[in-house]
Amino acid sequence: MNITFRQLRVFVQLFELRSFTATAQALHMTQSAVSKLCSELETEVGFPLFERSTRHVEPTDGASDLYVYAVELLGTLDSATRSLSDLSSTRKGNVGIAAAPMIFYALLCDVMTGYQRQYPHVRLETYEVSTDMAIDHVVTGRVDFGLVAIDRAEPRLLIEPVFHDALCLACPPLHPLVEDGCPVSWERLTREKLIMLRSDNNMGRMVDSIMRRYDVDFRAPVEVGAVSTMLGLVRAGAGIAVVSTYISRCADAFGIHIVPIADSADTVRTLSLIRRRNARSSVAAAKFIEIMRADLQGSQ
Repeated sequence: MNITFRQLRVFVQLFELRSFTATAQALHMTQSAVSKLCSELETEVGFPLFERSTRHVEPTDGASDLYVYAVELLGTLDSATRSLSDLSSTRKGNVGIAAAPMIFYALLCDVMTGYQRQYPHVRLETYEVSTDMAIDHVVTGRVDFGLVAIDRAEPRLLIEPVFHDALCLACPPLHPLVEDGCPVSWERLTREKLIMLRSDNNMGRMVDSIMRRYDVDFRAPVEVGAVSTMLGLVRAGAGIAVVSTYISRCADAFGIHIVPIADSADTVRTLSLIRRRNARSSVAAAKFIEIMRADLQGSQ
């Protein structure tokens, strides 16, 4: 077969977007060029990859198999391109970082500011996404690295724990738990309205697992998808929430108070630096990681 990376890029976009028009726009190509490259790829593989109609484009079963390999190949190419873009200095290049929005807000903004002062010619690209999306961005080579609380094995990644903190409670200013000032047990939460993150969020899965372990029956008046929304609801008095201790760095900005959890010794949350296993970091990315490690270790 004589398959090109250009054909694979068109195929992956078309597989994900299900539209020749949207694919052409995303890749800054004409629709006829997209159609031609797709047809060329189908000729190379020897079977149709999409079922076409006037309104819909649906992948065939064979396309689903090819998609997995295509994403892996393109991820390797993109990762190599990023690594080779500047291996000799920090006078140019880009550094791409993926993490949850609150991780950027509480832990990485100071690091980024300090890095920019030292290396003003390097462009920083941030992707404020969920943990699962951050993992995907690293695997596919879209970013140099991620900072996430990863809760599953991923053979395509190098995973390095770099930050540990306990869980705590975010409460409105006049809440009785704030006035009491004492660490709170998990069992005590049965009497509270607990705002929860959905189970598609790493933090939500962790808290749900702890609740089951302690056999805690709690009331969740609201389930949300982002920590920022959860903190906004806490400030408004809708309930309290379990959060990572690093949130205390920005508690004042959100108008909330932090209360420790008494049984937090076995509920430590770990943030890990994740990188693609077969990629070499550029000098610019390696310098950022070095500064980030030192800052995170000093703040624990």
